[in-house]
Amino acid sequence: MVDKLKLQLLRSLRARFGSSSEQLDDPQIALLEGEPLYERPAPIAGPAPDAANAPQIDRKLPDHLPRETQVYRPETSTDHHDVNGQPCGCTACGGRLRLIGHDVSEQLEYVPSRFKVIRHVRPKLACVACEAIFQAPAPSRPIARGVAGPGLLANVLVSKFCDHIPLHRLSRIYGRDGVVIDRSTMAGWVGQSEKLFDPLVAALGRYVLAGEKVHADDTPVAVLDPGRGRTKTGRLWVYVRDDRPAGNTQP
Repeated sequence: MVDKLKLQLLRSLRARFGSSSEQLDDPQIALLEGEPLYERPAPIAGPAPDAANAPQIDRKLPDHLPRETQVYRPETSTDHHDVNGQPCGCTACGGRLRLIGHDVSEQLEYVPSRFKVIRHVRPKLACVACEAIFQAPAPSRPIARGVAGPGLLANVLVSKFCDHIPLHRLSRIYGRDGVVIDRSTMAGWVGQSEKLFDPLVAALGRYVLAGEKVHADDTPVAVLDPGRGRTKTGRLWVYVRDDRPAGNTQP
C-alpha cells in the first residue's frame, strides 16, 4: 500500500510539474518510479583509471625544452689518459679505465627571468675630403623616448592582464632584481602600449566581420567614473566569427 501511494504521488507530481531534468543513476530510484529492480539493466563497468605508478604513463619531460648536460666523472688517477685528455687511471690498481655505459636521469629546473641593458651605439663618421658627417638613424622604440624595450612591455602587459598581477606587486618583483620601476611609470607604459595594438585590432576586426555568420554579445561592466565617487555602467560589445557549416549556402 505504501509503494502504491508513492507511485500515485509521483505520477501526480509529474502530471502537474512535468518530469524533472535531473537524472539519478541510482538503483533505488526504481522504488519511487515503480520499476522492478530485476528489470533494470546491469550497469556497464568502464575501464578503471590508471594508477599513479602505472608503467604505461609517460612521465618524460617535454622534448621541446632545452637540455643541459652535466657529466660527473668518478675519481681517477693520472696514470692513464683517454683520447680527450681526461685522466682514466684506476685508483685501486693503476690500470686503464674504459667506458662500459652510463646512467642518465633528468631534473626539471627553472631559470628566472632577468634584465639586461641594450646599448645602442651609433658611430659618427666624417669625410676627410668634404667634411660631411654620416651617422645611422636611431632605431625605433615601442614608446617614443622610453627606456622600456618590447620584451619588457610584453612582460608587464602579460603579467597585468593574463596573470592578474597588480602593478604595485610587479614593481616589488622587479625590485628584487635591483631594478626600481615605479607603479606610475608602468601605468604609463600600459596606457601608451594601447596604441601598439591598433593594427592587430584592425586586422582581427576585418577577419571577424568578413565571416558569413557573426555572433554579437552585449555585456554591461562597472567602470570607474572619476569625479562622481562611484562607478558607471560601461558596455562591452564582443563579436565572434562562426565558420561552422549550417544550413544550405546555395543561392
